[in-house]
Amino acid sequence: MVQTMDPVTRTRSVSPIPSEFRPPYEIDTMVHCDGLMLCKCADSMKQRFIALWNPVTRKTRLVEPAEILTSSDYYGIGYNSKKKTRDDGYKIVRFTCGLFEFEGYEIYEFETGSWKSIGGKVDVDVKVTCKCVSVLGNMYWVAYRVEEGEDDDDEEDDEEDVEVFIRGFDFSEETFKDICFCPTSYVNSHLASFNGDSLSLLQQDQASRQIEVWVSSKLGDGDGDVSFSKYFSLSGPDLPALRVNLNAARPVYCFVKPKSVIVWCVGVELGEGDKVCSCCTLYEIDEDGLKSKRETERDNVRDYSRAFVCGYVYIPSLVPLP
Repeated sequence: MVQTMDPVTRTRSVSPIPSEFRPPYEIDTMVHCDGLMLCKCADSMKQRFIALWNPVTRKTRLVEPAEILTSSDYYGIGYNSKKKTRDDGYKIVRFTCGLFEFEGYEIYEFETGSWKSIGGKVDVDVKVTCKCVSVLGNMYWVAYRVEEGEDDDDEEDDEEDVEVFIRGFDFSEETFKDICFCPTSYVNSHLASFNGDSLSLLQQDQASRQIEVWVSSKLGDGDGDVSFSKYFSLSGPDLPALRVNLNAARPVYCFVKPKSVIVWCVGVELGEGDKVCSCCTLYEIDEDGLKSKRETERDNVRDYSRAFVCGYVYIPSLVPLP
């Protein structure tokens, strides 16, 4: 079943999931663009496929891969923003990130129904988060580049400096671009869109639980001169942990009111015996603090598996499948 939460009314609806995504297959990750969801699916035998899905029209379209799909594949979906219309103009980018030397990347064009390879190396010292954001037809990720350096004291171990920045893929030029640096180096940095033409970062310090929300300047025009400014921040002992640990699900969030954010995240509680309770909670947080809290789902399980999936921000649309 597909559960949809309306962040404005705080109501939840349930609808059947398409047959393509039912056992033995299940959705591994999804990428959203214009109300279309690009789904990466797999079964227990690691057989994988990708498909495009519009949850409103309930239409799906399988995408034939050019090569064998792997667990290290990353995907994005977008369109050529320089064209006047998007009719059949959607594209998919596929690449491998941070595991081994990887020559080039692939692009699927819905207009021709075929893949093509793009030459050039994708940086092997850069890793990106699996969740990406579509804004104005391009894709964006939080990216990490590890730079090794030696300390002045020979007895000290080598230090690693982590460079955190936004990496984008321009579907008009079919190339990757480094957009701007992230404002802080918090590990818990979660990317989303803002006002349809900008990016946002929800960040939380793991120890103090201080929360900072940042928004970028407007994107477009080649994404030059983009920078983040602080939208609001807050601290206090009663702030919730929006991510239970670094391997758990990233929170899902959106903006409904000024200087406020709606966050949906997964928490974990210890139950009786060897049981673990996972719960999904919807928070409203603004510059004055925690405004509301509502538990939307609770399950008793024997492990932490349910804590690794939360959800995706989705804007309903009647856009037909290309």
